[in-house]
Amino acid sequence: MLRKIYLAIALIAFTYSVKAEGYAVNAQGAKQIGMGHVGVAINWDASSMQFNPGALATIDAKYSLAMGGSLIWTETEYTSPIYENNATDNPMNTPFYLYGSAKLNDKLAVGLAVYTPFGSSNIWGDNWAGKYLVQEISMKAIYIQPTVSYKINDWMSIGAGLNIVYGEFELSKAFPIQNPADGSILADGSANLSGNTIKYGYNIGIFFQPTEKLNIGISYRSQVDIELDDSEGEGKFTYPSSINGIPDAMTEALVAGYKANGATDGSFTATLPLPASLNVGFAYQIDEKWLVSADVNFVEWSVYKTLEFASEDAAALNSLNKREWDNAMAYRIGAQYSANEKLDLRAGFYYDETPVQDDLYAPETPGANKIGITAGASYKLNDKFSLDAALLYAVGEKTTGYDTNSKSQGFGGDYKNTAIFPTIGITYNF
Repeated sequence: MLRKIYLAIALIAFTYSVKAEGYAVNAQGAKQIGMGHVGVAINWDASSMQFNPGALATIDAKYSLAMGGSLIWTETEYTSPIYENNATDNPMNTPFYLYGSAKLNDKLAVGLAVYTPFGSSNIWGDNWAGKYLVQEISMKAIYIQPTVSYKINDWMSIGAGLNIVYGEFELSKAFPIQNPADGSILADGSANLSGNTIKYGYNIGIFFQPTEKLNIGISYRSQVDIELDDSEGEGKFTYPSSINGIPDAMTEALVAGYKANGATDGSFTATLPLPASLNVGFAYQIDEKWLVSADVNFVEWSVYKTLEFASEDAAALNSLNKREWDNAMAYRIGAQYSANEKLDLRAGFYYDETPVQDDLYAPETPGANKIGITAGASYKLNDKFSLDAALLYAVGEKTTGYDTNSKSQGFGGDYKNTAIFPTIGITYNF
């Protein structure tokens, strides 16, 4: 019984953080956000290290610095014929980016990127309908990427970066304390799961400039296997000190029984593959005022079939859960209009597919096919320094999903996701 109650605990921690859509953070550059978060075929500044390392060597400036941050508000609404409506009460999240690069000569450039491609929180509350699946979850991932790029000739350059990834998460959920006589729920306990780790991957790219007006880019981000050993994952359980209507001695006996069956503090090990992504883009300078660009992102989510957690000292953490996610695509398009020598205006649109199957759907990973609408601007204070701003609004289609893996008799219903975030940044090229 306890294994059934806790099956979702460890599962939630990382699956939430790695979604190709939904709460993945598309906020790695204010200029790019304004154009639908395109960037694979654009070489404005040092932000190319994230979008396409191959473009870094083609930047005109000897030194380039770009930094900024976003304020993100997200909400997921849940409705069901059985339960009253629920919605998350999420705090504001603040992803950031920092890029710096230098050209060592006409062909060779190096740089360092620090950015947060994942970083979200989801607070459903203590007493919502799915409290036994999740009440609150938060995570962040910080990528540190030293990068090198080389210009082979006038029309082609290549680049590569090492991804040093720090990931951190925390999850809280309730579990029922049941009457052994009739199975009725007497009270709730709580479980908390947390962990952090550092892992490695790579980001490579190639950048083509076949004409003065046309850029073509291809980049590839490697799969990273997030592996927690028993020193990195920790589970803790909290029980009520008393339960209304029963003697304290009986409460103590119930708690002792749960602990004896593995619902006790302990460590765990786990492995989760973060899928590779292939990104292709083009950018075309129509004239001195108009630039258009489009990207296609392919994310190999089909590698995520199951997720297994194992614990030697807390049997309730042991789980093997089926996911069978699908590969997913994202399509992005944007335009920039240079109104004058100081002001650039931008707009963009994207469509982001979800990898989550409707019959393996859970509130910890409330995926949906999404559209995003963006706008942005840059104002040049001088020839070297600009202020950048962008605004993104994303909305997911209403999704009806049920988790047939769930041990709560296929918990499900209708979900609706929305997100809005402004971004402010600066660029300094000299």
